[in-house]
Amino acid sequence: MRRCILGIAALYLSACGEPTQGVVSQAYMSLQGTQLQGVQLQGPVADMTMVGFQFAGATLNGAALTNLRVEGGQLVAERNQTTLRGEALRDAHLLAQVRDIDANPPTSATVEYRITAIEPEDAELYDPTGTGSTFLYTLEQNVGGPDPWRSACNIDNDGRHAAIPLTAIWNEHGDRVESSTLFTLGCTTGVIAKCYRWGYRPWVTGHGNLATMHWTCTRMARADYCGNGRSHTRDGTVINFWDNADPGPIRARGSTPLLMLFEAGWSTDGAVCLSHARWLLAGPILALGCPNRLIAPGLLILNATVCDTTAQVLGQSSHARMFDECNLHLNLDLF
Repeated sequence: MRRCILGIAALYLSACGEPTQGVVSQAYMSLQGTQLQGVQLQGPVADMTMVGFQFAGATLNGAALTNLRVEGGQLVAERNQTTLRGEALRDAHLLAQVRDIDANPPTSATVEYRITAIEPEDAELYDPTGTGSTFLYTLEQNVGGPDPWRSACNIDNDGRHAAIPLTAIWNEHGDRVESSTLFTLGCTTGVIAKCYRWGYRPWVTGHGNLATMHWTCTRMARADYCGNGRSHTRDGTVINFWDNADPGPIRARGSTPLLMLFEAGWSTDGAVCLSHARWLLAGPILALGCPNRLIAPGLLILNATVCDTTAQVLGQSSHARMFDECNLHLNLDLF
């Protein structure tokens, strides 16, 4: 029964208010999303889930690429003792692993992709830490048939079908998994790339462990309260967030926007605690998926996971790294 109720909530609950159409993301206010990687699998593998792109098996103009790797925000490889990076890897073909976790037993497949365009990321818009330009990769998936190549990423707010490379992969539970054989190409419509663009570049130093901060951000950006990979928001929902990166935050807390309220503190495990306002508005439904982690306040309940300030979040867990405010709302007309 709990799974059923939670599924209904995921369909009808806008975790932090109604999606805002045509909103330009400004300082301290950003747009949530439902997808992690954002890659749109099509053709015979449409019902599968992306696992990650392979370092092995990449080619360029039919010749093998060796030592393919991710350095900062770009792909780098060797061919004939020449190092290729940036736009030199346009037309490269990559292999990715996908999986059907609902099959019994689970099944896997390998999918071919090609890079049709590479361009520098807009550092003025998407480099708050000032750590250098990275690159956007336009990907197409081989789906077979008479028209075999189709865009792998949906169009983003900049009008691009683009992806950003990162080390590590994310599993179906939303966990960041280190890998020596696979990496991620996250579409800019997915939260892996969004958190990267918000400044949480995992390789950057000087702000503590940004790999952990980036992972935490993906939980917050999808409203993955239980840390189980289940999103409870809608694409385009506006949030106001900040962090406690040490030394020095990437996003410092500013003034609370009109009609927004404190919602939660976040760690890599999901929400550490929920505010009284969130508990009043759908909190108990959200917590059904993790009853041993998120505990509603009530009479004689001493271990309730309630927080209305940054300090109260940190009192609940020293592992909390991010905090958010939003326009809490429940779509009552849909119930």
